[in-house]
Amino acid sequence: MTPIVFAAALLSAFLHAAWNAAARSRPEPGLALAAVVITAGVALLPGVLWLGLPPPRALLWLGLGTAFNLVTMRAMMATFRRLPFALGYPLVRGVAPLGVTLIGWAAFGERVTAVTFLGIVSISLGVLLLALSARRGERLDKVGIGLAMLAGLANALFVVTDAQGVRIAGDPIQYGCAVSVANAITMALLLTVEGPGVRRAFKGNLGFSMLLCLMSNGSYLLVLYGFTHGPVGAVAALRELSIFFGVLIAAVGLREPVGWLRWTAAMVALAGVAVIRLG
Repeated sequence: MTPIVFAAALLSAFLHAAWNAAARSRPEPGLALAAVVITAGVALLPGVLWLGLPPPRALLWLGLGTAFNLVTMRAMMATFRRLPFALGYPLVRGVAPLGVTLIGWAAFGERVTAVTFLGIVSISLGVLLLALSARRGERLDKVGIGLAMLAGLANALFVVTDAQGVRIAGDPIQYGCAVSVANAITMALLLTVEGPGVRRAFKGNLGFSMLLCLMSNGSYLLVLYGFTHGPVGAVAALRELSIFFGVLIAAVGLREPVGWLRWTAAMVALAGVAVIRLG
């Protein structure tokens, strides 16, 4: 992995953590997040009109990715009805890096070195430890855990299809604009059919979402650049560091207490980053 791809993945993780932390600070975080996703798509619609759609072969992967993203969002919504966010979200994200690596190897023959694979496993382990730190002695809901695993697997498939699509398209900006618009449409449909509606999501969140969509789009376009020029599993693993940037933001910016297990999880994940860089 080149230094530029490595830096792009880390910057993507930081931007993702920053806008997610800002969304969690809102009175209704789920609606704020939905507003950002929709605004991000609207903001990149001119890019689709200017650059056009990706090639037909890439559109096939875009369609598959949109379907997997829909499964991910539905499974995550169901997960959060059974598990607290602090437990469910890291479980979902922890499955993704290892899942992406194994799917990429099995389906597309994409191999990583043994050292890089060790780093990916270390980051996944760190994320799962973060989930364990949120358990706080609560009894685990087996259905909730299963839903989190389903969401993680669907997210891994979304990442792999994204990577294939952007490589075929050859232009991360063109592909990223199209995917963002598709995700915005999907989110708007979900809100309309199963949620409180699009208007409710934007109540009190319009200016907020316009600002945060810049970080959201920047994060996504950077990770697409990484997928184009680096190993998908390693780039996906580095992006999951957004959770640990979130821990740092919570500790330093929001003055939230961070226990020893969360710091241990962060150190395990950071060790994985160092190993990937060496690999």
